[in-house]
Amino acid sequence: MSRKKRHLKTTPFDTLRRAATQSADHGPIKPKKSLGALRKAHKTKPRSPDATGKLALQRHTLEAIVNEFDDTRDDEVICNIAAWKNQDQQGPYLTVEISPRFLPHEHRVSKPSIFDNIFDDEDE
Repeated sequence: MSRKKRHLKTTPFDTLRRAATQSADHGPIKPKKSLGALRKAHKTKPRSPDATGKLALQRHTLEAIVNEFDDTRDDEVICNIAAWKNQDQQGPYLTVEISPRFLPHEHRVSKPSIFDNIFDDEDE
């Protein structure tokens, strides 16, 4: 089989698998962001989308979202989406990122500590 044909059979998951199995000599692997691109779409009908594109959803992003589904038992999870304007040879587009919802530090539920009981008893 030629090199070109082998390359065509490589999937994005093969690339992720290779990255996940890199040796420790290269240091820790920083998770990639779940990024995609939206470009202006050619509208064929009034209800056609204004923009279309693809998103490379990373496993760690999906796992965080699935964990939130499991934790909340809700039918809906709110995620963050961000976009940046860009331009390339094909024209203008938006780079988009999806990520689990960020909660500011003061809104996060903290785990109980052994000190909670100690200080609660002093108030009585």
